[in-house]
Amino acid sequence: MTRHSRKWKETQLAELQRLAEEYPVIAVASLTGFPGALAKEIRKKLQGKAVVKVCKTRVVSKAFMQSKANAAPLNEHLKGSIAIIFSKMNPFELYAVLKKSRVSMPAYAGLIATDDILVPAGDTGLPPGPALSDLKAAGLKTAIQGGTIAVIEDKIVAKKGEAVSAGVAGALSKLGIKPVKVSLKVMACLEKGQVFLGSVLNIDTEKVMQDFTIAARNALSIAVEAAYFTKGTATALLAKGFKSAKAVALEANILTSATVAEILAKANAQANALKAKVPEAPAAEPFSEEKASGKAPAAEPFSEEKASGKAPAASSEAPATNAEEKKE
Repeated sequence: MTRHSRKWKETQLAELQRLAEEYPVIAVASLTGFPGALAKEIRKKLQGKAVVKVCKTRVVSKAFMQSKANAAPLNEHLKGSIAIIFSKMNPFELYAVLKKSRVSMPAYAGLIATDDILVPAGDTGLPPGPALSDLKAAGLKTAIQGGTIAVIEDKIVAKKGEAVSAGVAGALSKLGIKPVKVSLKVMACLEKGQVFLGSVLNIDTEKVMQDFTIAARNALSIAVEAAYFTKGTATALLAKGFKSAKAVALEANILTSATVAEILAKANAQANALKAKVPEAPAAEPFSEEKASGKAPAAEPFSEEKASGKAPAASSEAPATNAEEKKE
């Protein structure tokens, strides 16, 4: 167990107080089962996003009690080996970043695999020797190729939920495969005096965004259907109103700039339909100037006989009568 001097503890206390007052969000993460050697790697991944400090719980508790940040509510979560994380991200964002900032570590015997552990086919770079027996003991099909051991085909050496055997752990170690992904486990997070438990912060951001999208779409549909005028529904409602008004205008044959084309097209269609039902007219009579001008036809020359009702006089050249013929 490492023992620290009084001066070191006072320095750590002052630094924790300063960080607690500088950053609006403070998180407590458990380091139980987390390899200490990976702490530096986590710090590198969080650089520029958060500050990670690993301190004694007594020092942290005292710093929280004495700070002006009102961080004392986190003291009940200071149990076991812990890391304190200071950030300007909101608690949910910080949790998501920590969840993604996972580091790899070797498997060990008895470890419960969180996912299938696969050994891919290919050259291992290992020389023939004891390693060949270790790989075969793990159930891998091997062969010597070019002076080194090669895995002939892909092999799942441990399925999800199964315990890793000692032989498999040894083979994975020789192959340099680190199948275990670990990250800091956030126990609680403090923002503006409110404590958020890790179970509350552990959300699926993609699913949440999808749910928000669906809810927004449904709310918009309801608002449009109810004619509830807002900034979000204005465009849809105006379009709906225009469409309804245009339909009424078309039905009533009201000519406007928006309906004239359709009304004329409708009228033309109705005229063509009516024309198809009416029989064709007879051929027109030849053209006559008198009929065209509305005048009566030219009258016959004047005759006294017709006017008096008498028969016309016999022509002087009329043939001889019967009496004359007998006299001869």
